[in-house]
Amino acid sequence: MAMTRRFVVLLALMVWQGGFMFYGAVTVPVTREKLDDVPVRSAITKRVTQWMNLIGTAAILAMYADLWLSAAAHKRRRWLAWLGMAVPHPLLLWLHIRMSSQMAVPEFHHGNPATFSPWHQAYMIVSTVQWLAGMVFALLTLRAWREEDRATPLAGSRLESANPQAGTC
Repeated sequence: MAMTRRFVVLLALMVWQGGFMFYGAVTVPVTREKLDDVPVRSAITKRVTQWMNLIGTAAILAMYADLWLSAAAHKRRRWLAWLGMAVPHPLLLWLHIRMSSQMAVPEFHHGNPATFSPWHQAYMIVSTVQWLAGMVFALLTLRAWREEDRATPLAGSRLESANPQAGTC
């Protein structure tokens, strides 16, 4: 059960957080470079971020389950990192809806971008904070899983018999 739970969390983190990094580092720059048509770029961005938000919701739920079921003694920091992902998420969903409604107006791409920019800037800042919390959560989760494995007598004895030098400096 623990292995399945860990696999789901690892997969959720890879898809969501990895997708976020790929989107920001590759998709956005390539789209800007190759597509001159701003409405098409906006439509692509809108669709991709809808999926990222949906995947984020599922990932946050998977990480919640892992935290709830975890036997690790020290979970406070992991809960805080999880809150750093979960608390901004409804705000991101709301911001996305708000920006999408602005983009739905036919004259949006010919109007004043100053009315849209603050919303987009807020979305990017909140997304980045959420991503940073995800990276912290990933690190703390790996540490917690190692702690859980060391606390399990059966796992510890298998590791020690396989590598008698493990854990020594």
